[in-house]
Amino acid sequence: MREALARGDRRGALAAIERMPAALRGSAQWQYFEARLREDLGDAAAAVPLFAAAAKSPTFHGFLAADRAGAPYALCPREPSGDTTLRREVAANAALRRAIALFQIRRPQLAALEWQAAVADMDDARRVLAVEQALAARWHDRAIFGMPANPEALLHYSLRFPLRHASLIRRESRRHGLEPSLVAALTRAESAFMPEARSPADARGLMQLLPSTAQGVARRLGKPWGGGDSLYRPEVNVPLGTAYLAQRIGDNGGLAFRAIAAYNAGQGAVNRWVAARPTLPADYWIETIPFRETREYVPRVLAFSVIYDWRLDGRSRSLTDRLEGRADHNPRTFACPDKASP
Repeated sequence: MREALARGDRRGALAAIERMPAALRGSAQWQYFEARLREDLGDAAAAVPLFAAAAKSPTFHGFLAADRAGAPYALCPREPSGDTTLRREVAANAALRRAIALFQIRRPQLAALEWQAAVADMDDARRVLAVEQALAARWHDRAIFGMPANPEALLHYSLRFPLRHASLIRRESRRHGLEPSLVAALTRAESAFMPEARSPADARGLMQLLPSTAQGVARRLGKPWGGGDSLYRPEVNVPLGTAYLAQRIGDNGGLAFRAIAAYNAGQGAVNRWVAARPTLPADYWIETIPFRETREYVPRVLAFSVIYDWRLDGRSRSLTDRLEGRADHNPRTFACPDKASP
């Protein structure tokens, strides 16, 4: 399907979707693309129910489908149990308290082992409360690695999408003309809001900047450079990271989706992809990114940006407008549809 789409062969791409197994074809992603392709090929009536079905999914393609269907963004948020007895039980769990204490004294490997022991026999409600305890101690990656492994757990958006340093993110986003929700989304994707995160490639801190990149940004801004370890400090990392993201957006004609791809894969790769497929619409272009990691990363960050709109403001900019670099003329609301898919 992607090969046909990259060639501009919409009929071939649609035929590839039609050959998919029913379960795959019925996912929000492929419902959306089937609808888009049918719409492009002149069968708008057939696209309508497909967009409506996909719009029930709180995902990148579900949000885009909701824009096409004129539907609210699907979100059915759940909160942890309010049972005070259950809360006291989890808070008193000795293994959980040890895990959090180990994390706080910077023993992450031991903390992770103790965490596994603590949650091994917990049911889902207790495990969600354990994650809440960890987040209160600023152990934010438990929101990704600690939640129960079931679809219902995905509905705990306020836990799964931590929001630390909100005032710093708002301030630096405003300074560089960025949307705070986009900066928060990228931060969540890069580091899960763990300020001491470090990648195998030596990217550091909340927004995962390479020291060489950060030094160049600091020089361009006329800021003092405190060395690579300074990137573990949010007050250093976020100003440099937002400035770098703004630079990438500027280098890509104001198109955030290309800037996000460049943040992940480098500007040189994006330039090659644009040159190879200069006329593809944004959603098709993203789907035909050759690097699987980047092809999955860009929709993930953009979907996260919608969730952070919800977290920050309770409403969202149209994801289609964000994707295409248009002004926010169509703000979107959130609602829980019948039979929403997590």
